[in-house]
Amino acid sequence: MIDYGETSANSWDDVELSPEAPIEPAGEYLELPESGWGALIGWTAGLARLVRCPDRPDRHITVVTTSGPAGDDHQARPRAAAEQTEIDADINAYLQDAGIPARLSGYRWFLRLPAGHGEDRFWSDVHESLNREHATTTHPADIARHVRKILHEIYGDTDC
Repeated sequence: MIDYGETSANSWDDVELSPEAPIEPAGEYLELPESGWGALIGWTAGLARLVRCPDRPDRHITVVTTSGPAGDDHQARPRAAAEQTEIDADINAYLQDAGIPARLSGYRWFLRLPAGHGEDRFWSDVHESLNREHATTTHPADIARHVRKILHEIYGDTDC
């Protein structure tokens, strides 16, 4: 496992648990994508900057498209438990490749934004810096090391 320093918590269990998604003050948090990339950003930013709240299965909709002679038909339905299990497994496989422990299932994850950053600016700064300095980096462990440095610069401290 990669050493992320003494300021990182040792477990996703250490992330503050809130009964609801953080909404106040507006713009202080962003919801991380439900992906390995989103989880990597949360872990490397420092778990003390995260808040989690229980996820509700009814929030997730799967759209199934079938094609036939009359054209495409789109059916929306709730995400199946098996689909969620597969998504969680993919996220945790990516984290494992990055040297990061598996993330807990059943939560939404929110990251406290750095001072002076909105969601768009935060993502723009992360992506531009990663593309500019490390455009050929593709392995999750290498990406994690670079993202940690980028977030250190964005947050302007040593907590990530």
